[in-house]
Amino acid sequence: MELAIFLIVVAGIFAAALYFFARRKPPLASVPPVAVEKSNYEISYVAPQFQWSGTSSGELPIKILTYKQYECLEDARYGFRIVAVPPTERKLPQPYKTRAHGLKTVDSLLKHGFLDLGSDGGYVISDHGLNALDVCRVRY
Repeated sequence: MELAIFLIVVAGIFAAALYFFARRKPPLASVPPVAVEKSNYEISYVAPQFQWSGTSSGELPIKILTYKQYECLEDARYGFRIVAVPPTERKLPQPYKTRAHGLKTVDSLLKHGFLDLGSDGGYVISDHGLNALDVCRVRY
C-alpha cells in the first residue's frame, strides 16, 4: 500500500516536471537592434484633405483637449458632419455621415476656431482643428 502511494507521488512529480519542461520557452537569441531610416513618409489612415496642411495657423488657444473635444474633432477629421445637440439627444440616430455632439463641446470648439460652419448646416473641421489634433494633449 505504501509502495503504491509512493509510486503515485513519484509519477505525479514526474508528470509535473514534464509539463513545466514542455511549457518552457527557448531563450531569445540576442539580435542587434536594426537602425530605422527616417523617411519623409508617414503612415496615416486619414484622407489628405483631412490632414493638417502644415502651415502655421497661429498659436493654439488651448494646449489640452478634453476627451469629448478630441472625440468630436476626430469625427470631423474623418469626414463626418458635426451637429450640436443637447446631451439627452446625443445617442439618437443621426443622418448618414453625421455625428451628434454636446452643445458645450461644439460651442467650445467653435470659440477656439477648431470647427467651421459647413455648407450643409453642420460643422466641419478647420485647419486650426487639424493642427490641434496633432499638437494638443488629451485629458481623459
